[in-house]
Amino acid sequence: MKKAKNLLKIGAIYLGTVLGAGFASGQELVLFFVRFSRRGLLGCLIAGLLFCLLGSLVLSKAHGLAEKTYRNYLETVFGKRTAGFLAFVTEVFLCAGFCIMLSGSGAFFKERLSLSPAIGILVTDAICLAVFLGNLKGLSLVNLILAPIMIFGTLYVSLYTILTDCQPAWLPQVSSHGRFLPYAFFYVGYNMLTAAAVLVPASAIAENAKTAARGGVLGGAVLTLMAVLCSVALFLTEEVWSGALPMLLLAEHAGSFAYILYSMVLYMAMLTTAVSTGFSVVERMHQAGAGRIYAAFSVCFLAIPLSFVEFSVLVGHCYVFFGVLGILLVGGILWDWYKRL
Repeated sequence: MKKAKNLLKIGAIYLGTVLGAGFASGQELVLFFVRFSRRGLLGCLIAGLLFCLLGSLVLSKAHGLAEKTYRNYLETVFGKRTAGFLAFVTEVFLCAGFCIMLSGSGAFFKERLSLSPAIGILVTDAICLAVFLGNLKGLSLVNLILAPIMIFGTLYVSLYTILTDCQPAWLPQVSSHGRFLPYAFFYVGYNMLTAAAVLVPASAIAENAKTAARGGVLGGAVLTLMAVLCSVALFLTEEVWSGALPMLLLAEHAGSFAYILYSMVLYMAMLTTAVSTGFSVVERMHQAGAGRIYAAFSVCFLAIPLSFVEFSVLVGHCYVFFGVLGILLVGGILWDWYKRL
């Protein structure tokens, strides 16, 4: 019983790390999969298989480390120099992620509440500042509550769209847009930058390396199922692709209950993602010698200008850029596995 409970915990941590506000908004899925139509669905499946494999590899190796820190894990896979570079890239990505979540909050306030994006950005930034100045008590509880609601909300909206659409859901028309496979790898790459940092310490939950690895497979499998269903639903509703929050527009089509529920889930996902990424940056600055108050105000204040860039533009440029850098991490994990084999 305890082993099964720990397995579920690890899977939930992995799922919650990847299943952030970018996924919930639908922007990620449109950018990396949906716009490629049938080939994008194949790319989604390939990415899902990689998430299962990479999650299990990171967790099983990290479980055997005496010091279960992200930096130590990177050094055992790459050596000190490359590990330092990847740790720096991860920190920069966390900074960018904080700005993207503030921008997404602005888009949410505009589309859902018909208010100025500036209000959403400043309100969310102020909430984050209050958390940074205090502590993260209660955030883990919020995430535990949010995760099942988010899973239920996304599956409900996706299945409703698929089952009520008159088109053949599993045979979308082939699109002529670009090459799908690199974008599948980019999607895995930037997500693994943050997922690996979370999974390494989480491996301590498992009794042994096998349980840890199975937790990675479980989290990757559930993520794949959700990504495929959401992608198919978005395939069938091309009119929502141009929106800043495509999944929220799908929820509106599914009725008032789904729209209200998904609105709450989406904003909470943005808020918790912003707090998580921003707090990591504040902690890093604090460890480097900056005062906590100074670090908190600096992060929140400096993020505001970039947050006024359109949400879809930030997702399209930042996520692809860090996805390219993240391929280095993915390649290292796979090469380390090959050497151990």
